[in-house]
Amino acid sequence: MYVATSQQLKRYDQALLDEGYTIEQLVDKASDCLLKHFQTYQKIMIVSGPGNNGADGISLGIKLFQMGKTVSIFLVGQLDKLSQANRYYFNQADELGINVECIDDQTIHYFDEQMNDYEVVVDALFGFGLNSHLRGHVLSIVNMINNHYDIDVIAIDIPTGLNPDTGKPYNSCICAYKTITLTAMKLAFLNTDTQMYTGEVVLELLDAKNLHEDLSLAKIVDDKWTKYHLKSRVFDGHKGTYGKILHVTGCNHYIGAALLAAKASVYTGSGIVSVCSTDRVIQSLSLFCPEATSILRQRMLSEKIIADKSALLIGSGLGLNDDSYELVLSTLKNINKPMVIDGDALTILAQNPELFKNHSAPWILTPHQGEFKRFVSFHDNASMIDQAIRFARENHVILVLKGPNTFITDGYEAYRNSTGNKAMSTAGMGDVLAGMISSLLGQGYSAKNAAILGVYLHGLCGDELSQTQYTAVSHQIIDLIPQKMLDIIK
Repeated sequence: MYVATSQQLKRYDQALLDEGYTIEQLVDKASDCLLKHFQTYQKIMIVSGPGNNGADGISLGIKLFQMGKTVSIFLVGQLDKLSQANRYYFNQADELGINVECIDDQTIHYFDEQMNDYEVVVDALFGFGLNSHLRGHVLSIVNMINNHYDIDVIAIDIPTGLNPDTGKPYNSCICAYKTITLTAMKLAFLNTDTQMYTGEVVLELLDAKNLHEDLSLAKIVDDKWTKYHLKSRVFDGHKGTYGKILHVTGCNHYIGAALLAAKASVYTGSGIVSVCSTDRVIQSLSLFCPEATSILRQRMLSEKIIADKSALLIGSGLGLNDDSYELVLSTLKNINKPMVIDGDALTILAQNPELFKNHSAPWILTPHQGEFKRFVSFHDNASMIDQAIRFARENHVILVLKGPNTFITDGYEAYRNSTGNKAMSTAGMGDVLAGMISSLLGQGYSAKNAAILGVYLHGLCGDELSQTQYTAVSHQIIDLIPQKMLDIIK
């Protein structure tokens, strides 16, 4: 299953037109997808807007009418401003003698009265292209529909009034009992708060060329994906089998970050975790995570320390003093090892973008949205995703863009995580995630799969905690990791 932003969906529609489909053909294919969801209804009201979402509704109405069902179409908008496809299907409906009413100041009250005569109302007012508050007759109609509690409401593609990228209503919004969405899941639907507007969401794919991967739409990472990719422990394995990783993390002011990352790596299955840090961090490490080893940090990493390591984590709780800058710069310039770059190391890297030009080993960057703005500028979620894909491709990195339904991309493929929740908005979560990803990277997973698995597993642990807790605390996530990994591979 794929999920897309409104901008990506607009490009998808245009790409289909570029492939040679006409807009009328695409509308016909869309209504074919919708038809099966209305077999049990006999009396159907379709509320259509002036654009292509409205055309989908009118085309659906024509097919239902030809099946012998009672259909009325209520059209909102001026006839001289209908889209090309809308005009095409409006003329067909008119020629067939389907009851088509244009809603204006005189007929809007008639519309409200007539609603009681139907079993289902189809919301075909506006699709994912809507980007402003509802007003005028549209606002009145949406409120009227919502006031009729005894009639089923089915939305085509997305409920009118719902922001397709954030899942928040602009002002008023259709409350549907079912939403039949086309092509891909809308990014909005990953926001669980949207369920009060969407009801059940059903994805339907048009009988047209599949362009999901060509346009880098994000795959949704679920339990099937992780079960296929997570490896079982081998019969004759030992600690050397599961990687030796180095954490360059923590400082005297941020001891906890290093401790959480280290323990997360150990619990995710690393064979040996060595923490290169300050004396105070090392003193605490033996109590918090006795399974990890330690190295007192010098100004630069020596070849001896690095030689046998399968992966590095750098940045979590490192601080931003002069020594940290020198250490990060020298490590990124000179160390050719698979690496997770997190926290303060991201800040230093953002100030020195020339470092991207020289690396050949895999890099995984784990910024949250605020940290990502230090690398590129964007103004909303949709443009952020476009920038993330471009950034990862141009800089040859795996980008883990943390936030709700964390976004992961290598610039060519993209993924959206299906686990995680708002209870996880607590300190140290990023450090735990960085430790988990670095552990998987050191165990031999590809950088992309290490990132995806780490993010999914991290959120899965948080989801279990959120069932019984208002907040999920970082160290509790760590305690659940081994059990959740076992649950996945069973």
